[in-house]
Amino acid sequence: MGLDTNSIFSIIGSILGMLGSLIFILVYLFIKEIRDFSRKYIFTLSIYNFLLGLFAVIKGSSSDNFCKAQGFFLGLLFSASCSFIFFLALVYYLKLYHEKKVDESRKFFIIGNFFIFIIGLIVALIFIFFGDIDVGSTYWCWITNVKIEAVIYSIVWFSLLGTLVLYSITFFKIRKNKTIPKSFQYKIFALGWIYLLTELGTSIKRGRQLVDPTVEDNLFLDITQAVGFPMLGFWDSVFFVFFDKNVRKLFFHKKSKYENLKQEITEGNPINDSNKEDSLSNSTMENSNSDK
Repeated sequence: MGLDTNSIFSIIGSILGMLGSLIFILVYLFIKEIRDFSRKYIFTLSIYNFLLGLFAVIKGSSSDNFCKAQGFFLGLLFSASCSFIFFLALVYYLKLYHEKKVDESRKFFIIGNFFIFIIGLIVALIFIFFGDIDVGSTYWCWITNVKIEAVIYSIVWFSLLGTLVLYSITFFKIRKNKTIPKSFQYKIFALGWIYLLTELGTSIKRGRQLVDPTVEDNLFLDITQAVGFPMLGFWDSVFFVFFDKNVRKLFFHKKSKYENLKQEITEGNPINDSNKEDSLSNSTMENSNSDK
């Protein structure tokens, strides 16, 4: 039996999501010089998004136990991913707007992850006990109770709208700061919109069904949901690898002051850990200014 259009796009979105997350995970693991404050959080987000794409690429089954298991993990990972996207925006906001050193606090990182996991677990349990999980019109097993799904997406939209607001406020705060590269400023501004637009089609589709449960499926919205839902991880690599000048220089071995400093560090130059990131950051800033 061949795959329908919706299933094909679901597979494409899931693979892109996994691939994007995997690229960042590998870059983070193999290039230790890029492990600064933000990338520690992005690494965790990439793990959530990789697992989300992995469970979404598996075709739903008519087996009740299988469907509940898949629905449980999709609910947990999807809500945790959206919550962590908001958490990352909050870290940038506190770091750049209020100049709080939250990035250096292991306690802040652990507490944030704890609450994110709890939120994901609650959503997953709602899926199991109240969601009427079935394959339905999606490629994977998902909740078919429209009212319950509306509650879930209210949490998602709170996270995504909050993310947009925090990134926008941060952008307008730092845009006149000449020490921060323009590319980084625009990335901050774009992130909130990209995450929001990724889930826009799915939310419109679910909103139509909530207003009128008998409304016919819309092919465009079906495809948007199929691609957008598991594709959150795709942006991990786009924004934090390919649009990151410093990562590109290290990844593609482009010689620069940053590359030379990396070589000095790896060869045992006596730079302590507390000054290492500052040295790299200063060198990076010099490169950004010279590129301009």
